[in-house]
Formats: sequence, C-alpha cells, structure tokens
Amino acid sequence: MLVDCDIHVGYETVADLIPFLDGPTAELVRHSGTHGLAMPTYPWNHPTGWIRRDLYERGQGHVADFVYMSLDTLRARHLDPYSVDMGIVEPDEAAVFSVLPNSQLAARLCSAYNDWLLDSWLQPEPRLRGMIVVPAQWPEAAAREIRRLGSRDEFVGVFLPGGARVPYGNPMYDPIWETANDLGLPVAVHTHYESIGIAGPITAAGMPDFYSEYHTLCGSGMYGHFVSILCHGIFERFPDTRVAMVEGGLVPFVGFLWRLDTNWKGCRSEIPWCRRRPSDYVWDHVRFATQPLETPDDPAQLLRAIEFLRPSETLMYASDFPHWDFDEPEQTLRQLPAEWRDNIRWRNATEFFRLPVPVAVRS
Repeated sequence: MLVDCDIHVGYETVADLIPFLDGPTAELVRHSGTHGLAMPTYPWNHPTGWIRRDLYERGQGHVADFVYMSLDTLRARHLDPYSVDMGIVEPDEAAVFSVLPNSQLAARLCSAYNDWLLDSWLQPEPRLRGMIVVPAQWPEAAAREIRRLGSRDEFVGVFLPGGARVPYGNPMYDPIWETANDLGLPVAVHTHYESIGIAGPITAAGMPDFYSEYHTLCGSGMYGHFVSILCHGIFERFPDTRVAMVEGGLVPFVGFLWRLDTNWKGCRSEIPWCRRRPSDYVWDHVRFATQPLETPDDPAQLLRAIEFLRPSETLMYASDFPHWDFDEPEQTLRQLPAEWRDNIRWRNATEFFRLPVPVAVRS
C-alpha cells in the first residue's frame, strides 16, 4: 500500500470558482483589475518553472505560476504508474487565500475552492482525499468552514500555509484548533506563500534575492509555527489535535527541538501549561512529511541526523507532485532503512489521517 500525503492540484484560473461563488463575489472575480481578480504571488521565479516540464508544453498560453493539471494527467502520470492507493490533496494557488488582506473575500474564496475541489477531484476520484482550505486570518470563519465540511469522508484534515500574520500557536487561532479537535481532524502546516500578502518576511534578515535562497529558507515559517504550537500548549488544551509539518524538510526540526527542550527546562515558569518537554508532545501529536528529503553526499549522515525524530513512527511519504522537486516513491524509500519503509509508505499516514485500510493490508 502507498499513501502520498502531498499531491498538489489547482484550478486553471480563479474564474473556475465562479459557479461556486455568490453573485457579488463572482462579479469581483470577473471584473476586478484589468483581466479579473488576480492573486498575489511570489516575487521569485523558479529558473525553469514551478511544475515539472514533462507535464505541460511551454508556450501554450499558461500565465499562472502553477500550470493547470487535469485529473486524467494526475491519474496517468502519478496515481496509476506509482500505484498510489490514497493521495492527500493540498492546494497550489488557493493557499494564498489565507494571506489576503480582505478576510471576507478570503472566506468566500475558500468555501468556493473547497466545493470546486469536491466536485472536480474528490468525488470523481476515490483515491483522493482533500484538505479543507480555510481563511486563517479570520479564525471564526475558518472554524465555520471546518464544521461545514469536516464530517465528509472526502476531507481528512485542515490546510494552513506557512505564510501567516501571526504564528499558529497564538490564542487568536483557538477557534480553528478547537473545531479541528472536536471533529478529530488533523491540521497540516505546509510551506507556502511566505512573505506574500499579510504574511511577514520569510526571515528577520529580510527578503532573499534569489529563488535558490527562498527555497532554502522557505521552511522558516513552518519552524516558527511549530515552536509556537508547542509553546502555547495546543496539545494540552486540545488533546486530540494532530499536526503534520509538510514540505519543511526534516533535519532543522531536530535542532529546534533540542534547543526548545533546553529552553523549556530553564524557562518553564513562563509557559507552565507545557507540563512535559516540548519534544514529548511531538511523538504523540506531530508527524513529518518526507519531502524534501535532505540529500547529503554520505546518505548515512541523514539517518544519524534525523534519528532523534523517531522516523519509523513520525515520517509519512510525500511526493510533492507535480512540482519540480517531486520525490519518486521508491527512490525516497530506498534512502531509508528497510525496517522503516512500511510505516513511512502507508501505516503512519493511515493512522494520522484515519484513512480506511483494506483488510488484506491490515493482515
């Protein structure tokens, strides 16, 4: 069995959402600006394109950063050839809704996107499960959207991008955590749209000049959310909460946990609600996606570096298809010890997302 916990899909243009929007918002999408409503985007361009070049033809009139991929293409180029039994769908451009200054517009776009995703991808393809896209900048509206869709089998969690106005442990986000906890839905914090819209700079050093810099540093937003979630006691107050850190690498989390455990010992009176070492919460509540798997010249260095994360228990396979740095399943798993592979291939993800497992696989 193979579960891929990071497959990206998206609309061709925002206008694809019009059938799922109310009248005034549909008018905004049609008539805003010069060519209709446009979304803010990255100031850095990948030198050869965000999407794998073998999946589309350049010069076909595509103007978006994320070129549209059809469901048939996903089936033919990923689900079928790699025998993906279950794929968790994450947004591409729709992730930016969470950092729009206009939170009311963001809420309406999120609802329309989720309905579009259900209609166009999740219902036609039973191997796919969706993450609910929410307006994180308006937590009460985000909670309503989670309750609207959270009981549907087609959705298995909540998506939050790395870009944000405030770190996700802050009490302003409690409506999101409380609702996800009540419904038993995990939350995926996924690198996306740092430094865009209302999101803060990707680092305190300021804006990178090159895409290579950005791609090296883009996990920094996730690390900030990770530490914030642990320091604010989210797992004490919402004990059924589960969090996946997706597309942020693995090695940096080791150093942050070591340092945070040390600081907790010396400063625990500041955060008395954290009754255990921060790393102790991780083993029960947090999982990590494999992509992008760090690749040192000596592969043994990676295993030694991530051993502290208990990889057999906490890692979940992720491809990042169809992005340029896609990680092929067997190539990824071959870099890891054989005794870890079944857990990473499917078992950890099925437990985390509470996915159905065929009886033949369970036995």
